[in-house]
Amino acid sequence: MRKLIEDILYDRRKDAVTLPLRFVLRFFASVYNYVTSIRNFLYNKRILKAKDVPCRVISIGNLIVGGTGKTPVTMMTAKMLKEAGKSVVVISRGYKGQSKDPIVVSDGSSVLVSSIECGDEPHIIASSLQGVPVVVGRDRFAAAMMAYKRFKPDVIVLDDAMQHRRIYRNVDIITMDADNPLGTEYLLPHGLFRESPYSIRRAKAVVITRLTDEHNRERIERMVRYYNRNVLIFWSTNVAVGLREPGSSDKTGLDAVKGKKIAALSNIANPLSFYRLLESLGYTIVFKQVMPDHHRYTFAELDYIEKNSLKAGAELLIMTAKDERNFPADYNVKIIEKRVLDIEAVIVEEIEEYMKIIAPGIKK
Repeated sequence: MRKLIEDILYDRRKDAVTLPLRFVLRFFASVYNYVTSIRNFLYNKRILKAKDVPCRVISIGNLIVGGTGKTPVTMMTAKMLKEAGKSVVVISRGYKGQSKDPIVVSDGSSVLVSSIECGDEPHIIASSLQGVPVVVGRDRFAAAMMAYKRFKPDVIVLDDAMQHRRIYRNVDIITMDADNPLGTEYLLPHGLFRESPYSIRRAKAVVITRLTDEHNRERIERMVRYYNRNVLIFWSTNVAVGLREPGSSDKTGLDAVKGKKIAALSNIANPLSFYRLLESLGYTIVFKQVMPDHHRYTFAELDYIEKNSLKAGAELLIMTAKDERNFPADYNVKIIEKRVLDIEAVIVEEIEEYMKIIAPGIKK
């Protein structure tokens, strides 16, 4: 059933088998659209009022479910602000984390909790950004106020907060995957939209992520400008910054495994971008294992994956940082050598213009 629903969500099947379920999901999508539209109307007219935090707030979010590269863009934005001399705190929901109350993941100098407590993506952010505290909380306003009282930041960067309108933000930035900028045409639960694509009108900027030479930039820009003619559009790509052993922070050069046969493991929403990056580095992929987004691995699954990687002729198993965070805490089996590929998002042009959006008055 899950596979069938995913096929409908991603518009992969339009046949007699899916027709009845499509009809039901389309009805619920209409109800969902009605509810979200009324909610947005109430916020737009300030009948429902967003709550202020006493510092600048930047929201990085998206309009569709699944991965659009929000977390790398959040990290890139926080890093740019810090390098420009601003004190920054990142706030995240902490998706799939066990903590229900706001908690400090990092105080800027050390990571204080496990990925099980805070969720995999906040843990990645906390481990990657030195000097930037990270706080998670399902109530983003409560988390932001806690962060402000403790750290007194100049800027708070909200990770995945486009739909969390209860907290006021100075800037909304939407991320869109260059592979599939606007998903399918329907709202949840029939399609991928979390809210109407016309919500792009609330955004100050759109960042197109995971850009490659294969993407048609003019086509993507037309799609975006259909909903907001004046929005600023920036283009970003993911770059590999090093390989390391799971659990270690010591990176090795990317050329160390060039020419080797590898297995690729990914529990991210868009594994194709991961494969492209590996192949661009000159790695030969002989085995691929795709798991659901944020999947937590079991010992049995990892045993199967490692053994089948060897059987396919792989000399090395390369995974994402999100995979690493979802291994069992006491997993130390070494059937095959494993490495984590760390990545960063970078704006490919008009960096100064992006700085004007996130920190007016500061030149990069």
